[in-house]
Amino acid sequence: MMTVDDIEQVDAVLCEDGRNVAFYGHTSDDDQTFFFSVSLPMTIEEDAFEDLLPEWRELGWQHWMQT
Repeated sequence: MMTVDDIEQVDAVLCEDGRNVAFYGHTSDDDQTFFFSVSLPMTIEEDAFEDLLPEWRELGWQHWMQT
């Protein structure tokens, strides 16, 4: 069984509603992906999200590394 220590890449995706961000933690096993999401207090535009994508990915890493 894989743990969060096996995560090799984190992707952050702005959901269609613009008020939620989904985080995917990818491992070397294509059948094992970790997931969590956060709700935002307001809608954010796709362009604003993309401008901060490295920060969103870092947030995902921080979440899993403290688990």
